[in-house]
Amino acid sequence: MKRVRAVWAGIFYFLTFIVSGPVHSAALQEMKWVEMSGGINDSDLRTIAVDPANGNTVYISSGSAVYRTVDGGERWDEILSFKGTGLKIRSLAVSLSDSQSIYAGTDDGLYRSTNRGIQWEKIFSGIGEEKGAVLSIAVHPHSAEVLYAGTRSGLFQTRDNGTKWEEGWNLPSDAEVYSLTINHSEPHIVYAVTDKGLYKSSNSGAGWEKLLEAPRHGEERIIADEINIDVMEEILTERKISSVLIDPSKTNTVYAGTSQGLSVSRDAGITWQSVSSLGLGRTVIRHIAMSMSDPEHVFAATDRGVFRYSKDGGMWDELYKGILSSDARYLAFSSTDRSGAPALWVVTGKSVYTSAPSIYSAAMGIPDSEHSASTLGDTRVLFNHEPSIDEIRAAAIEYAEVSPTKIRRWRRAAANRAWLPDVRFAYDRGKDWQSSYTFYKIEDEYRKFDDVTKDSDHGWAVSLTWELGDLIWNNAQTSIDSRSRLMVQLRDDVLNEVTRLYFERRRLQIDMDLSSPADRKTSFERELRLQELTAHIDALTGSYFSRRLAQAGVRAPGSGVQ
Repeated sequence: MKRVRAVWAGIFYFLTFIVSGPVHSAALQEMKWVEMSGGINDSDLRTIAVDPANGNTVYISSGSAVYRTVDGGERWDEILSFKGTGLKIRSLAVSLSDSQSIYAGTDDGLYRSTNRGIQWEKIFSGIGEEKGAVLSIAVHPHSAEVLYAGTRSGLFQTRDNGTKWEEGWNLPSDAEVYSLTINHSEPHIVYAVTDKGLYKSSNSGAGWEKLLEAPRHGEERIIADEINIDVMEEILTERKISSVLIDPSKTNTVYAGTSQGLSVSRDAGITWQSVSSLGLGRTVIRHIAMSMSDPEHVFAATDRGVFRYSKDGGMWDELYKGILSSDARYLAFSSTDRSGAPALWVVTGKSVYTSAPSIYSAAMGIPDSEHSASTLGDTRVLFNHEPSIDEIRAAAIEYAEVSPTKIRRWRRAAANRAWLPDVRFAYDRGKDWQSSYTFYKIEDEYRKFDDVTKDSDHGWAVSLTWELGDLIWNNAQTSIDSRSRLMVQLRDDVLNEVTRLYFERRRLQIDMDLSSPADRKTSFERELRLQELTAHIDALTGSYFSRRLAQAGVRAPGSGVQ
């Protein structure tokens, strides 16, 4: 009951703060998405790069083509194509110091355009098929003549605009380098994510040191070379690193997006720890981004949509409004949008979206002075007939069969097993016989006398044995330890996910209740999203949520109270 009151208090103060005073923090901004895919006829969009000098000029690559818009996404033109060749475009980059220079990494080497994509030339071929496939690109922030190309077989760099290339020293020549990040404040520091691990160069790529070992199948930890494990709170465990991000406000703070969450290092990559996954769950992070104007948040493109992490709150929010696909692949910030505020671009498999930030109070269209505690109290009626988060979490645990009592039952059963003897029952039955022959002669005849003896026997036995050592420890306990670790992990995943969905649904209900009347399309999208969240919660609770709504007299999932 105390927890429920705490939740209500949090909602009350949160809403009171939003609607009763001026809003200055980006943390109070919600984010809506506007699709900007006109002219793109492709179903395999992958990466995005924004012109640093003009936020309305954006480049997008698919598996086989590069597209450009010069009007903020209203129209896209194809400027490079490998369609029909079987070759793929793997990476895309724009020079910060020369926005005319665009780079495309392909299976056929590295291509460059010095006139915003009108003409292209190949500046790197590599040696062999593996070295020719450019998976990642990084351009020096102050000099377009210095750039790095990560390939399927090592890393290469040039300091003379692509005339001469050198292979990175002390970085495995067979490593697949699929992400490169340069520290813009200290450009001599470069991070490279490879299939062999995470590497760092402190001398502009001349030499590399390994920070983290890549995970092998079955390992539970990624071990850092020559680092005392005791000082590491939690290393990237059994996770593939997808991208590295340097905090623009604190350059010693480095984030790593992984296949199972976000990790952070506050000492330039020496030690790492996982950040909270509350609101995110076990989601695959594909790419991460930050904006200089909003240093308190990290944005992540995941296999379940776009999420925003709050450093202060330690929670993730899903930025779903207006986006139709959860297949988010890549993020990029522009310097400004048409309103003068930074815009976030996201690429999904089939579409591209740009953000349209708005302040809650402004978006709701209700003057701050009109809000009062009574208005907020009326909003609580939305939840009077709904189950509490504790009920939902309990239902989710029961449905997934991951209750802590289950582990305790396993352990009790294993302990009691030692008191039970090993019972063996045996039964045996057999026959034996013998015969002998006696020959004798009567007159002229020989006669035979058979002496045959027959017998049979049978018996049975029962044996009881105890392994007294099992009273202290038995092999079943080892199996239980392994299963319990997996169960705890699964339970955490279920609880994180159902909690995220539950409060996402409540935030949406508050938004719908306090918003001014919207057009039919917006109302329909909100209602559809509410029903979608209800369905997701039902999937995790065995339809418990909808049953409780029906018992309370709520008309249908997502329809609100009577």
